[in-house]
Order: sequence, then C-alpha cells, then structure tokens
Amino acid sequence: MTEFMTALLSPVICVASLLCGFAEAADEQDTLTLKGPGNTSFVFKKVRVDGGIGPLDGQMFKMGEDSDDADGYKNPPTAVVIGGGFKDSQSRYYYMGAYEITAGQYKAVTGEDVKSPGDDYPVTGISWFQAMNFIDKLNQYFYEQERSSLPTSGTYPGYVRFPTEVEWEFAARGGNAVKKTVFDNSYPYDEDEELAAYEWFSGPSSSHNKIQKVGKLQPNPLGLYDMLGNVTEMTTSIFYIEYYQGRGGGFVARGGHYLTEEDELSSFKRTEEPFYLGSSEKGMRPNIKPTMGFRLVLTSPVQTDNKAIAEIKKDWPKHRQGAGAKMPAALSVSDTETQESVPAEDALKRLDSISEALKKAGLFDSLKKEIAGTRGALQDMVKIRRKADEDSAKVWVKIACERGMYLSMNLQALQVVRESNSELLQKRAEQYEYNISSGIENYSEIMGELVKLPKEVVLEGFEHYTKRMQGKLNVEKHSQDRKAEERIKDLRAQIAKIAITKNHYLSYEKEKRSNAAGWKKDYLK
Repeated sequence: MTEFMTALLSPVICVASLLCGFAEAADEQDTLTLKGPGNTSFVFKKVRVDGGIGPLDGQMFKMGEDSDDADGYKNPPTAVVIGGGFKDSQSRYYYMGAYEITAGQYKAVTGEDVKSPGDDYPVTGISWFQAMNFIDKLNQYFYEQERSSLPTSGTYPGYVRFPTEVEWEFAARGGNAVKKTVFDNSYPYDEDEELAAYEWFSGPSSSHNKIQKVGKLQPNPLGLYDMLGNVTEMTTSIFYIEYYQGRGGGFVARGGHYLTEEDELSSFKRTEEPFYLGSSEKGMRPNIKPTMGFRLVLTSPVQTDNKAIAEIKKDWPKHRQGAGAKMPAALSVSDTETQESVPAEDALKRLDSISEALKKAGLFDSLKKEIAGTRGALQDMVKIRRKADEDSAKVWVKIACERGMYLSMNLQALQVVRESNSELLQKRAEQYEYNISSGIENYSEIMGELVKLPKEVVLEGFEHYTKRMQGKLNVEKHSQDRKAEERIKDLRAQIAKIAITKNHYLSYEKEKRSNAAGWKKDYLK
C-alpha cells in the first residue's frame, strides 16, 4: 500500500450529530405561520439569499439548463440576480409558501366553491385573475387580523403575491440549503434517492395520474412540498424567450404536474400560459386547467419609504462600480475576455470616429500623437489581459488535474473499503465520503474559474500541463533512484487522468453546470 493510501486511512472525528441538530433548529426558526379565515393557516419557509444585507445586495445564479433539443429556447442557461425583501444580521431573504394553495384555503378566503377531491388538495380550475383576487382578499385579511405577525421591511408590512420565476427556480433548486453541485442538478435531491419520495408525476410509481393531497411526500431541502410536481404553478412573470428576449407573452407557469413524465420533471421546467383560451370563431375565456394551481411568496416593496429610497440612492454609485457591475440581471455567461472585449472594441471604433471627425475639421495632425498613444494603450491592455489569462489557465489547469487525481484516489479507496469485510476499514468510509464530498465542491469551483477564461487558452493550458508531466515521466525513466518505479507509476496515473479532467472542463464550458455523479463515475474508471 502506498504512503498516500496509508494517509487516507487516518481517523476522522465525526460531527454529523451536531450538524443535524443545528439544521433542525434552523428549520424551526425559518418557518412562519399566519392564521387565515375559517381556521385555515398559511405556512411559509424563509429562503435566504447570499451577497450581503445592503439595499442593493443580491446573489447571482444561473437559471435554466443547456439543451440541444427543440425546446431548448424555453430555458437556456442565463445569469440572473436574486435579492430578498427582508433582512436580519445574517442575510437578506424572502418567504416561499411551504405548500400549494389548497381548495379549502381558496374557499375560506374567497367564499367560492371549486371542484376538488377535497379541501387538502391543490386548488385548480381557476384562472390567473381569480388567483389574483384570492391574493388581494388574503392580503386584506392579513392586514386586518394578522398585522402584528407579518414581517416588515422598515415600517412597511410584508404581503403575499405570486412568486417571480427567479424566486421560484431559486427555491426549487434548494437555494443556499444545498451545495452548488446539487443546486446545478435537475432537482435538489440525493442522486441515490427516488424522485417519487419527493414529487408527484405520472404513472403507477407516483401519482397514478391523479391529483394528490398537498404535503404527503418529503419536502425539498428548504422545507417546500410538491415544488416540481402535483400541479404546475402560476407566477407573476411574463413569458419571454431567454427570459428577456423582448417579445412578452402570457404568464409563466413553473414545474410539472401529476401528468408530467418523471424524466421531464425539473427545477427549470417552464411553460407559457396564455391569459385566455379559445379562438376568434368560438370565442375566448380565461385560461383554467385541472393541472394548474399556485403557491405564494411573502415579501415587500423595494422602495418601502423615504428612508429606504435614500439608502438606495446613497449605495447606487458604489454598487454600480462594484458588485453591480459584476452581477447584472441576465448577465452573459461568456468568458471574462469576451465580456471585456466588447467595450474595448467599442472604444477603438469610437477612436476611429473621432479621428475621422478631426480630419474633416483639419485638426487631426495636431492630435495625431495623442490618438496613436491612446490606440496603443488600448491594444496593450488587450495583450496584457491575454497574457494574464494564459498564466491563469496554466495554474487552474494544474489545480484541476491535481484535484481530479485526489478524487480518483479517494473514490477508489472508498470502493475498496465498501468491498472489504474488515471492520477497521469500514470505519474509514466516512473519511473518504467527506473527502469526496468536499473534493467535488472544490472541483466544481475550479471548473467555474476555468470557464471564465477564453476556451483556447484553457486548452493550451491542458496541452502545457500534459507536456510538463510527460517531461517529468521521462526524467524518472532515466533515474537510478530506488523509488523511481513507484513515482513512474504515479505519474502515468496522473497523465491518464488529464484527459478526463479536460473532458469535464469541455462539458462544463458547454452546459455551465456541475455533474457530480458523472465526475465520480469517470474517476472510478
């Protein structure tokens, strides 16, 4: 057994019980229950947002997922920013309804009967306009009867509304309650668990093609039930291709429903629903469906009062020069050089326009040197950036390959332990699992840094690293050292893994998503 493998068998202190206790306590603190009319209650879960507690702070994440199929235009990977209407000393946050609104709740608030198997089933068969009427009546009830229980932003009490699709998808992916590699998955559950334990979809293994009572299955990591199935959920967002393409249409409905196939269920599933259905011949009516319902968010206005407006105005200049410049809504997911090249090219074009104007005015000769110097400075900036990218690529490629080798050895060690009958080795499994979990997180972060660089310089970085390792191998082959044979074996193993790491980068660069399960499978080969 090598020294590396011996080191991996070192003892580890388990803190899982402490972490579980903390998570349970945090879950209790993050639940808000408001009383409604007719002995109903409305349960909300706190969804925390990273990035700070300032009035303009928020967290960038990628909505959607890359797809080569014909429907890929509906949900392409797109960078967006999410904030929260409330704040405490830890972060900003908003509240998402833990359950879909039920038929019983709808009747209690509006007084209207709806067709339903029972009061505990999601309300369906109502239009977007009827749902908005329900929201209005519920807010008025809360303001009259539950004012002291509502969270506030400054002095302004919160209110309920449809979620935006950004709020919905962030919560559906598990928000900050899950690791980034899990957040990037189609749904935020353990890869070894059955989806049927969490969501209702079509077929005998789940819904049996019938609507189900809310809250019967396990919740997602934020404590939200039936997020991806049972009924598709209305949002306050208008449908645009690419989320912002320009041609606004109907409203966006999110998630799947009890007739959706299991492999189609995902946190990024997105459909356009027209406000009205019908035709010019048969007439039009409000859009109602037996598979469509809704849930609520609880939040507040942005400009709640004069104090809040003053804080925004004060922070705005600094924000636009700092975090705001890096996290605009619908930010391109291109590499940094591409993003920077647009204003650089624009500056050179503007310089050409200025030169032409000066020539026409007969002033060009007197400013010729200054213009040439400015042009040279801009071009030098591009060259300097390119050199910095090349150096960064070499470093990040090396780190990625070394982390890949680390994952490979831990995965293989865990496999040996699981196949062993030795109780001593079995006790080490937890250490390997921890190493793999943390290693995958680091690996994902490294891939995130690599895709910020131009693709061609990253590929050159892999070529450079391969040649470097081959050079080390050639040196060892001529070494007379008695340990050279072991080093040769290790170097060959590392070189063999470079191609795997490179393929992972190419996949991440294309899809903009982590693939923890696939990465682990590849490194076990």
